[in-house]
Amino acid sequence: MKKIYSLLKACMTSDMNIFKIKQKKDNKKNLLPIVLSCLFMFAIWSNANMIFEELAPMHLQILVISMIVFATSIMVIVEGVYKAGPLLFNCKDDQLLLSLPIKRSTVLFVRMFKFYVFELVFNSLFIIPLIIAYLRWAENIEWTFFLTSFVMLIFLPIIPITLSCILGAISSSLSSRFKFKNLAQILISMAVIFGVFFLSYNMDHMAEYLAKHATSINDFIMKIYYPAGVYAKLITEFNVIDLLIFILVNIVIFVITLLVLSKFYFKINSRLKNVSTSKKVKIDNLVIKSRSKTISLIRKELNTFFKTPVFIVNAGFSLVLFVIAVIGICIKYDSAINLFKDFLPEDVLKNYISIIIFIMISFASYMTSITNSVISLEGKNINILKSLPLKVKTIIMSKVYGALLITTPPIIIGDIILFIRFKLNIFEMIILLLLSILMPLVSHFIGIIMNLKYPKLDFENSAEVVKQSTSSFLSVMVGMLLLITSVIIVTKLIEFISSLLILLIFLGIYIIIDIILYTYLTKVSVKEFNKLTI
Repeated sequence: MKKIYSLLKACMTSDMNIFKIKQKKDNKKNLLPIVLSCLFMFAIWSNANMIFEELAPMHLQILVISMIVFATSIMVIVEGVYKAGPLLFNCKDDQLLLSLPIKRSTVLFVRMFKFYVFELVFNSLFIIPLIIAYLRWAENIEWTFFLTSFVMLIFLPIIPITLSCILGAISSSLSSRFKFKNLAQILISMAVIFGVFFLSYNMDHMAEYLAKHATSINDFIMKIYYPAGVYAKLITEFNVIDLLIFILVNIVIFVITLLVLSKFYFKINSRLKNVSTSKKVKIDNLVIKSRSKTISLIRKELNTFFKTPVFIVNAGFSLVLFVIAVIGICIKYDSAINLFKDFLPEDVLKNYISIIIFIMISFASYMTSITNSVISLEGKNINILKSLPLKVKTIIMSKVYGALLITTPPIIIGDIILFIRFKLNIFEMIILLLLSILMPLVSHFIGIIMNLKYPKLDFENSAEVVKQSTSSFLSVMVGMLLLITSVIIVTKLIEFISSLLILLIFLGIYIIIDIILYTYLTKVSVKEFNKLTI
């Protein structure tokens, strides 16, 4: 028990230091995630209130509970599918733990518990506002509701994370058998995510059916997802036996998953660390080629990106969606533009293809945030990097150039395909090509500024930096804000001025924004870089 406690303490204090306040000067940085979480919970509470207001007259409050619990669990599974692999396998402390007299099930338990805590926090962002909103609209509240809600809050993440752990183990196991392990893991993760997207895309008919048969939705959920149904049942008809059975079922599932995975855990880990070669290397005359400092740093950034599966899946997924959208629009335009019908007027969809391309570029640019993790991924090497005879400006800009080399080629290739397909005029093509460089540049500047402001150098695996850091969260939020703002401006201006003039306005805006961010990055952020240490 002492070993487990010591491991848990060491693991949680190193990974969840965002919640600790050590010095007064760090208070703002530590409070920012809390403030953002409160704003997010307020948004969930507001939306839940609106749904309750519509369904309360029909006495369907319990339906809202079931639906939100079910939807939250699905999100936990989807979000945890490709997080589980890097969080459980191939961690930095593997060699240390392997050298200690600790059971493999203990090591796996500690890592699964850490995963559980992260998902518990994620779950709470949805469930706590739901509980508060329900208190206003419930017809009858008893003390058992609070007991049930507390138990559910603690145990609801268990089934989703066990499914995520199993899928992550399968993905890691399959990829470990290939020579190119990272590539295999990327493809498997992408396949799982695309499968989820495909199922989500085809759920419209199911949603319509459920809407027409509202009274039977709870029974439907009860059949396909046990926790949501039990929660709804315990609220209306509390039974201590059902509550104890629910707790026991979750504990049994967690223990069985732990025991099963522990049998294969270290085998998968050892395979992932193996280095395979396909040919013998013979050195007769060694020739060393020299490159410029900037090119060498850019190559280093590209290697970091392409050798980190979770980095590629998380940061590069929007580019993949952009490519798919380009292909879909070129092959079947009328069906593909339905994706834009919720936020663009119908006349824009039919008559302004250049505006649709602009929106697609905006999405690919702002939803692809690579630089928000590049400083943190240096980890313990940051002191070595700082000691090199290089200007800080050169180091920072090489990370921006590397990110630009990843994002710009797919976007420009997609642009050219669309230009040929829809025969745009030369002026629109030139402006869109320039925007395909300037808009990703804005995203990369913002990402690296955020990462310098909120670095996380003491990580155990890349998933913590890429998915769970403050800088990645803020960069994505700012990107979403810029994307939404761009769409709103376009929809307002298109009624009064031509599409060409709109593109010219945005070109001027982004030139100014890039100049401002570049100036800030090369002057103010240099000081932030010099403060970094571990």
